[in-house]
Amino acid sequence: MTKYLIIVITILAAGCTSVGTTHRPNDYYNSGSKEESDEPLFGLTVGTLADKDIERILNYRLKLPAKNRIAILKLTNESYWRYYSNDFTQLNDSIVADFIGQLRKSPRVYDASFLPSMLVPEQRTVPYLREAAARYQADLLLAYRSNCRTFEKYKFIDPHETKAYCTVEAVLLDVRSGIVPFTVVSTNEFTARKLQSDTNFNETIKKAEITAVAKSLNEAASQLNSFLTNIGTM
Repeated sequence: MTKYLIIVITILAAGCTSVGTTHRPNDYYNSGSKEESDEPLFGLTVGTLADKDIERILNYRLKLPAKNRIAILKLTNESYWRYYSNDFTQLNDSIVADFIGQLRKSPRVYDASFLPSMLVPEQRTVPYLREAAARYQADLLLAYRSNCRTFEKYKFIDPHETKAYCTVEAVLLDVRSGIVPFTVVSTNEFTARKLQSDTNFNETIKKAEITAVAKSLNEAASQLNSFLTNIGTM
């Protein structure tokens, strides 16, 4: 825990932005269209959707169970840094625990856990991911990816300081319908300075990036929880 706090202190200045989906107004659905149908919203045929199918999708009013299981899928791979040292392993585990804990705070969520790797399909398209989540009996699939960029200009000013920003993009999929009712993009900017305990400057950058990603994940989870509170119940 002490080392984690040290990493947080390395962020000398930070700024964040977070943009998520807002709910549709209730009068959006006053078109009189029939919402319930025995036919799936997204058929098995490959190709573009017909106009009538698009109309049904746009007029679909999402309802969820009172309690939901969220299957989480991370789309970015950072396995090298995870096993670079015990510090990184502990930091990543702490971030995962905080992220899942934040999701489980929602009164609409009874479980939030990662989609088992054995179920993750090679083709990560929506239909295959939806089927994998269904096998896990998840009501919702939350897929996310992170991306960090470093500003090289700051290395010329101070070789021991860096400035960068990390973005987390998350997408929520309703497994029953195939609808994506919620997305969020959260970005955190940071400035980090090398510590004596850091082996090299790359380690300094990566620790700060991981911390910024953690903040973005928590912000994304918080926005998702707010979104779920206003979803209708089945």
